[in-house]
Amino acid sequence: MKTLYKGISFRLNAFLLIFTTGLFTPGMMQSAILLWSGCANAQVTSDGTTNTIVNPSGNNFTILNGVNKGNNLFHSFSNFSVPTGGAASFDLINTPNITTIFSRVTGGNVSNIDGLISTLNSNNAVSLFLMNPAGIVFGANARLNIGGSFIGTTGNSIKFADGTEFSAVNASATPLLTISVPVGLQLGANAGAIQVQGADLRVQTGQTLALIGSQIDMTGGKLTAPDGHIELWAVQNAGIQMENQAQWQLTSPADTANWGTISLKQSSLVDASGINGGGINIRGRGLTVQDGSNISSTTSAGQGKGITIQTTEFAEFLGVSAPGQLFLAGVNTSVGNKYSFFPPSGPPTTGQAGNITIETNRLRLANDAAIQSSTSGNNSITGDITIHAADVDMVGDETSFSLGIVNTIGTLITFGNNNQSGRVAVDAQRIRLLNGDRISSSLLGGNGTAGEVRVRAVESLEIRGANPYGITSAVLASIEAGATGQGGRITIDAGSLVLANGGTITSGVAGASNTFFGLIPGAQGTAGSIDIRARDVQVSDPLIDTYSNSIAGITASVGNGAVGSGGTINLTADNLRVFNGGQITSSSQGQGNAGNINLQVKNIDIQGISQPLTNGEILPSAIAASSTTNFHAGTINITSDTVKVRNSAEVIVSNTGSGDAGNLNITANNIFLDNKASLRSEVKGGSQGNIHLQANDVLLLRRGGNITTNATGTSTGGNIDITAGAIIAVPDEDSDIVANAILGSGGNIQITTQGIFGLKFHDQLTPDSDITASSQFGVSGTVQVNTIGIDPNSGLVELPANITDPSQQIATGCSNNTGSSFVATGRGGVPRNPLQQVTSDVYDGLHLRTWSDIRDISAFRQTQKVQAQVPPTPEVLIQATSWHRNAQGKIELVADKPSTQVQQPLTCAAVPKI
Repeated sequence: MKTLYKGISFRLNAFLLIFTTGLFTPGMMQSAILLWSGCANAQVTSDGTTNTIVNPSGNNFTILNGVNKGNNLFHSFSNFSVPTGGAASFDLINTPNITTIFSRVTGGNVSNIDGLISTLNSNNAVSLFLMNPAGIVFGANARLNIGGSFIGTTGNSIKFADGTEFSAVNASATPLLTISVPVGLQLGANAGAIQVQGADLRVQTGQTLALIGSQIDMTGGKLTAPDGHIELWAVQNAGIQMENQAQWQLTSPADTANWGTISLKQSSLVDASGINGGGINIRGRGLTVQDGSNISSTTSAGQGKGITIQTTEFAEFLGVSAPGQLFLAGVNTSVGNKYSFFPPSGPPTTGQAGNITIETNRLRLANDAAIQSSTSGNNSITGDITIHAADVDMVGDETSFSLGIVNTIGTLITFGNNNQSGRVAVDAQRIRLLNGDRISSSLLGGNGTAGEVRVRAVESLEIRGANPYGITSAVLASIEAGATGQGGRITIDAGSLVLANGGTITSGVAGASNTFFGLIPGAQGTAGSIDIRARDVQVSDPLIDTYSNSIAGITASVGNGAVGSGGTINLTADNLRVFNGGQITSSSQGQGNAGNINLQVKNIDIQGISQPLTNGEILPSAIAASSTTNFHAGTINITSDTVKVRNSAEVIVSNTGSGDAGNLNITANNIFLDNKASLRSEVKGGSQGNIHLQANDVLLLRRGGNITTNATGTSTGGNIDITAGAIIAVPDEDSDIVANAILGSGGNIQITTQGIFGLKFHDQLTPDSDITASSQFGVSGTVQVNTIGIDPNSGLVELPANITDPSQQIATGCSNNTGSSFVATGRGGVPRNPLQQVTSDVYDGLHLRTWSDIRDISAFRQTQKVQAQVPPTPEVLIQATSWHRNAQGKIELVADKPSTQVQQPLTCAAVPKI
């Protein structure tokens, strides 16, 4: 007792010294309070209600007897705290056959555990419940040595299947105890918190480690349940059900529960890794994982059980561990190793990683935190990653990793075979990827099939910026250097989609890479497609920094040194705006064909150029399908109401290698090219590069807007085929339609329209607005223009010189129509009924008189009969309706037969005789 008094006295003096000198910080105050309460309650004492016997020996406490009901053993304590270096041992020598110990603390004091809790002399793997409504604190020296599961809770009571309740708040009477199995926990409105301060709490393989309190805080602590189950619940004023007593899994309480927060700090670890990979279930109002803390489950041979996180308000994953360390804050399931950038410690493994599911209102990743499923094994599968949230904010920073939400196969230095990754699905109202954070599915090494990336942002998806090392924000599906296989597909549904400052949506087969491991060869495989549906899409501003010049936009690529095929880009939207150097591109620099670009957008506006990059290059805003190899470049297909290309922007298909270029096909109501904007194709050693335009209303070229196919070397120029309601240009603005070649033949230009205004054919380009198909040293192409529809100058018919007087024809009548006739001339009228006599000059209230005509009409009868004049058929002049340039370079006019038929004057000769 003197020793204890001296210890208390020393701590009390130190406490009073710091307090009275004002040296306390809030953190020091909390630590001091915990230290004091820990010393005051560093004991285990029975409350006498369950025949519990506690035998102390220094800092060690041996616990005997209790109440034995079947396989259940009940203990009740007024205090339960284990001092530093001490132990509380449940000796089951008198009850060796029990399987579960239910212990409660009724004295109202926090349990401070800074030593060992163990079970002795049991025939079974015994599970232990420690229930203290006042709270539980596990110190840095806290440890567990029990054969079964451990459930630490600040609940009020444990409920059993037969209705019995083992309560820690109603302990005045001897409890009614049972042999039944527990089915639930009841947490009161004042349930205490649980703290894990540097403790390393472990249970045996396949067992459960559960902490259930109003709040759970881990600082540098570890919870480990190999192949088992870990439950972290922060809740009060709620009943929680228990299922599957073999692993004490918990199920959701009613909606009336008051949820609390869970925090993991200073490299805390929650780990269920093992041969199969255990399950982790986390519930609360909010979860914060920071300072390199991690929630992890790895499998080396079996089927992982996965990680589920459900919070009502937020889940935050913030930052790396101490400077120079590689541990990232986050969530991880894997086959083989916990982090994809580390090599496994043994040979490649086989298995399937568990799924990761996060449901919250607001998900935030910052400072390179990661949510990841990965494999570095053989014949293995990563888990699915599923996110449901209202808001997802992902902000990279600090390091060069910028992982984000990722599903990966292989590592940079480990090459597994026949692997497959699961799906990444993020579903939210609003999603932001900033400063280099990513949502991705990648083949990093070995061979396999990458999973699909699905992103749904009902209101908005924003992807912009890069981290300090030039790694851009992205939605990414890639086959990286050194890997072989099938890339994942990207599917995006969004209200508003914004890509800016280097932000990208990318599907790629990566080229060769030079790293500190040496030169890694290019990837081999087929990239997945990019399928985007959105209301509004904006693409702008490439990344300009010290490390890289990266475009902003949507890209599908085959890199230099890679072998494979590029993915197709499919975009469906109401509005697409590409500006300030933003780009949508499909390209191949390797041994493979580039993918196509298919746009179905009501309104497209492509305009402007970028700011100068660090290398001085200026990028046009563009939609481009290109290749630099002997493989095919992609084709661009655009269907739209209105396509505007302005201010040096361009839509281009090209192959600057020896392969064929793709074609450019646009179908729209209106196509506008303005201020040096262009629709262009280029080919150097191959062919194709044709441009087909259909503008139902107007094709308008202004201020140097041009449509060009250009063939260099011996290539044949691409053809230009235009169908438009009207084609309009200003003559002196140098807007051109050009199909040119150098050594090969020039391309052919065929135009079908109702009218061309402001453009003229020339053999070579002039400062005016031209139509030309020429070859500098080869055979020029042909230009054919077909005008359709009604032309007021085409097919006119000259009218007869002798005009027939119709009044004469009416007076004479037809000679063959003889008989009675009635002729009415002059003024007057007739009775309403010519068969009845008018008996009064008053009719219907009006004064009327009978009409009579007493004029002599003999003069009319003496008039000579008019002869019908049939003029000779005039010669019809037919105007040319089209022209073309023949192979000899001469212009030929082409006239179609007039569709207008000349109607002969109508005479009585056409009336058949009767």
